[in-house]
Amino acid sequence: MSLTARTYIRFVCFQTVGRQRSRLGLFKAIEDAMESEHAPGWAITEARTLTGWFNANLAIPKAFSAGGHKGFGQPGLSWFKPAAEEHIRRMHQLKLALEACGIHVEVLTTRDPGLIVWQDEYQLVAEPRGRKFRA
Repeated sequence: MSLTARTYIRFVCFQTVGRQRSRLGLFKAIEDAMESEHAPGWAITEARTLTGWFNANLAIPKAFSAGGHKGFGQPGLSWFKPAAEEHIRRMHQLKLALEACGIHVEVLTTRDPGLIVWQDEYQLVAEPRGRKFRA
């Protein structure tokens, strides 16, 4: 996939919480994959290896909300910047491993992620402020 200079990318899967389905980032889904009875050994090994790489090469965002009132201040979403080519490549590898464990992964792109509340060289966190993102 070719990304333009201002296209951000996010990898998500679905999780059901009560009766509500919400999108979940892949890092949160790794634990579910490792607990799956049907997870192939290679996929678990790949997920663990990639987790180690991301732990060493991707900062944990320092903020997920700008705060505020009137519906704003909802938790922000993490997006990769186009410059994060190696990170994005490895996320595609993680996507394959998670899908082998039965976890469906979607890749979202946007040119407008919302209000940016934190960023570094490779990623940003933005409050969507009512935006809906589709695969």
